[in-house]
Amino acid sequence: MTVQLQKSNQTTAIKQRENRGNNGQNQKQESLNPERARRYTKLHLYQHAILLLLAALLLFGSVMVSGSQPAAHAANPGTGNACNWYRVQRGDTLSGIALRYHSNIWTLAKVNNIWNVNLIFVGQNLCIPYRQGSSSSNGNAASGLLPDGTVRWYDYNALEWSTRSQVTTLLRQAAAIYHLPANLLLAIAWQESGWTQHVIARDGGIGVMQLMPYTAQSLNASTGVRRDPYHLWDNINLGAIYLSYLWHNFGGNLVKVVSAYNEGGWAVIHRGIFNWSYVNNVLYLMRVYG
Repeated sequence: MTVQLQKSNQTTAIKQRENRGNNGQNQKQESLNPERARRYTKLHLYQHAILLLLAALLLFGSVMVSGSQPAAHAANPGTGNACNWYRVQRGDTLSGIALRYHSNIWTLAKVNNIWNVNLIFVGQNLCIPYRQGSSSSNGNAASGLLPDGTVRWYDYNALEWSTRSQVTTLLRQAAAIYHLPANLLLAIAWQESGWTQHVIARDGGIGVMQLMPYTAQSLNASTGVRRDPYHLWDNINLGAIYLSYLWHNFGGNLVKVVSAYNEGGWAVIHRGIFNWSYVNNVLYLMRVYG
């Protein structure tokens, strides 16, 4: 009995010493926790400062890149060439611009120092190179007419360049000269070319009102004036003269006039109107521009 009591006392003493040791360790850990907390807070603040610094550097870098765009894209059209300038619009792609101006993306990329052909910027001015002495943006384009009055087919070098404001101004002037509704000319010109002179359709239609070479030749023969459909003002005059003929031949019947401009007067007379999509688009645009 005495031996058992002694063992029990020894066990109790050991447990008490272990508890005192654990309490001491806990007290030591508790005394260290504030220090750890301070270190953690300093580390956290340091990480935040680094992140803010990196963000500031990135923002500054983006501003620097944006500000250096004009210099980075300084154009070099090459020896003997000059630039027609195009300002990039929202939704443009380099391939689309190249197709529109009868060029290719690699030429445009080289001329404009573009490293990534998939990256152009809204508002960026692109140089569309042309051979000096052939075509230019200031109206000094080569002639699209042969000496006998024949209109050349697909003569891109003879195309004048234009802006939409130039086109709309001249369309209104032509409407007044030929006593036609201005919104009719504006609507047909938009439907045909998007108010763009420097474009040739796959079928050979030229410029703003997409005159075919043989139509332009016929109109020149009937008026006795040689007008070049590759030049903006001549093109608009030819289109307005053609519309004026159709207006009088169809007695001002707007639907027939619009249809005949697209499919020809003979077709409307002998086959009737079958291109209703074109007609309805033009009539809608006339209401927009009316």
